[in-house]
Amino acid sequence: MRSAAGGRSGLPIPSLEVACRLVRVPLLQSPRTKKIGPITPRRGGVQGQPVNLLASFFTAWIMAKNTFMIRGSVTTAGDDSYAQAEIDLGSYTNLGSSKPEVLRIHRAHVYITDTGGRPANMNGDKAGDLCWQLTTQTQSALVLATDDSFLFGGNAAVRNPDSEEFAPSQAFEQLILPQDYVGGAVVAVPTLFVGALSGTQFTESVVFSVILECSTEAMSKANAVALAISQQ
Repeated sequence: MRSAAGGRSGLPIPSLEVACRLVRVPLLQSPRTKKIGPITPRRGGVQGQPVNLLASFFTAWIMAKNTFMIRGSVTTAGDDSYAQAEIDLGSYTNLGSSKPEVLRIHRAHVYITDTGGRPANMNGDKAGDLCWQLTTQTQSALVLATDDSFLFGGNAAVRNPDSEEFAPSQAFEQLILPQDYVGGAVVAVPTLFVGALSGTQFTESVVFSVILECSTEAMSKANAVALAISQQ
């Protein structure tokens, strides 16, 4: 048992101030305001003016998380043929204006179902594949990840081990997603193309629904360099 006068060993428990000094953690002052100085414009203040450090931190954190969702989908026939649909970005990318903007994709999520939102069925004791990609140029087939237009995508080898027609319960999956990149993926094109295919062992249409978590930002020199190197 820990007593008010000491710890398990009977030694006195140090105060918060002493504990912070021992581990070299700066002790927070009043949560309201704290004067630090000298405060330069680069540090975000005016010299001698109180700065609410906690409010500044959460304001920057919230602004960094100010994202929105862009959705798209493509339906495949379950016959090993490639299908493609467009995702319009005209409202988010505008390089022709006096203040050009680009789109940054932070995260992508793909939801694979039948047309009713349930797992798609395939023949019994059979294996098949599910493949999808998001590219900056229109395609008539799947491309390799080394293609300049390839942003991200995935594929899966799936199997229904049961003797009857069911959704697959075994899978080997490979994914390349924007959350795998440092800072996500910067896009300046007006249209993205989501393409997919489902193998012939599927007995119904398969829908690939894509949700992109994005934000917009000014076309900076760093973004221009990144786009040029990526050859979008």
